[in-house]
Amino acid sequence: MIFRIRNYLLSEILSLRCFWREHGTRATLAWLGSQESPVSFQFVKYVLFGGFTTLIHLGIFAWLTHTLFPAHDYLQPGGFPDTLKQHNALVSNLIAFPVAATVNYFFNIAFIFTSGRHSRIPEFALFLGISLASFAIGLLAGPFLISRGLNTWIAQAGLMITSALFNFLCRKFIVFLR
Repeated sequence: MIFRIRNYLLSEILSLRCFWREHGTRATLAWLGSQESPVSFQFVKYVLFGGFTTLIHLGIFAWLTHTLFPAHDYLQPGGFPDTLKQHNALVSNLIAFPVAATVNYFFNIAFIFTSGRHSRIPEFALFLGISLASFAIGLLAGPFLISRGLNTWIAQAGLMITSALFNFLCRKFIVFLR
């Protein structure tokens, strides 16, 4: 399996090199920036834009948990009860998630995938549904994996990687045309 992935990535790099030799640097950069770029480069763009929308999610979450729904002990002498922090963190995530997912949708249709498999509303609903499923699985699987002895950061990293792959594949083959 590792050799198959390695060979696939090498063929992608060779096709990029051939395209660059034939069309030049400017055309190659335009090609990589378009929705017509090879799958491996689509995934790289997907990860980059996903990272940006993750920062949007975290920014909204941080703002909400420091203002409207306090969820940090250092905000109040003596701290907050755990149940209040859990509730406020959940509410903040539930507000931040759809905003970040919507921004991510527009990035996906502008820079990564081609719309057209479905009309706009079903496409957006599928996009959000897949995002929500991945988000819910991550919220449930994290504590489960940690309770089984896995290091918290390793569990989180594993969830982020599998979530990115799951979302990319579903969006590429179910939601979008290409």
